[in-house]
Amino acid sequence: MFKSSKNILVTGGAGYIGSHIVEQLIKNKETVIILDNLVTGYKKLINKKAKFIKADIKNKSKINKIIKDNNINSIIHLAAYLNVSEAEKNKTKYYANNIIGTKNLLEACKNSNVKNIIFSSSCSIYGNVKGSVSEIKKPNPQGYYGYTKFKGEELIKKLSLKYKFKYGILRYFNVAGASKSGKIGEIETSHGHLIKNLAIRS
Repeated sequence: MFKSSKNILVTGGAGYIGSHIVEQLIKNKETVIILDNLVTGYKKLINKKAKFIKADIKNKSKINKIIKDNNINSIIHLAAYLNVSEAEKNKTKYYANNIIGTKNLLEACKNSNVKNIIFSSSCSIYGNVKGSVSEIKKPNPQGYYGYTKFKGEELIKKLSLKYKFKYGILRYFNVAGASKSGKIGEIETSHGHLIKNLAIRS
């Protein structure tokens, strides 16, 4: 992953997926900077071999400074609010964080050394679909959380042309499992993740 990279910023790196990614990057001897506000992330999931910065993607000036000061070359963007039911009740909160926060991060790439961005999106951008879907299926988000992820994808596609960076978008379905090291598993309880709930009940 990004073998030419020098410094990789992982937003949301203290979360479930982020901590797995950081662990693998550290194993690959990459230089990793974790950015997390610890609202849904956990201190115990922060990899001790990575540099940790407690910050919020809604703070545009701080994000700018972090990217410049740490000479970031690649970004893996996972920071987001992700409670689907909460998103319907508090759209302002999700708009400010998931959409404006993502825009802040992307705009901070202007006049920087960032050349690659991987965005953590969601299968929810497809809407309510029966059967299987492919990557070419037209997005049709039904809920507000899915809408914020879809808008994030659109921002990345638009600003990648303006700021000259490459991007990859990952639309997760049901993520599950612990790391091979045994150090990381899903400990968050508020999101109602399907596979975790099934494991608890079985």
